[in-house]
Amino acid sequence: MTQDNEQKLAEVFRAVLRLDQGIDVSGVRQLNTPSWDSLAHVSLVAAVESEFGIAIETADSLTLTSYPAVKLYLEERVG
Repeated sequence: MTQDNEQKLAEVFRAVLRLDQGIDVSGVRQLNTPSWDSLAHVSLVAAVESEFGIAIETADSLTLTSYPAVKLYLEERVG
């Protein structure tokens, strides 16, 4: 993943999950982030789709429960 794309992904996480700008998002997981509820998950998936111009299948979206998982998914799909 390019540095630019990684920066975009971090910004999406911070915006959707309402995280402070100084937060290191690399450890953000659904289980350790109180603002990451079911509605936030849908919003996060939609924001990633919009930002990166991709469509994420519902089955795939259910596995995207951490920043590392989303990053890996994008690396496999976007490069």
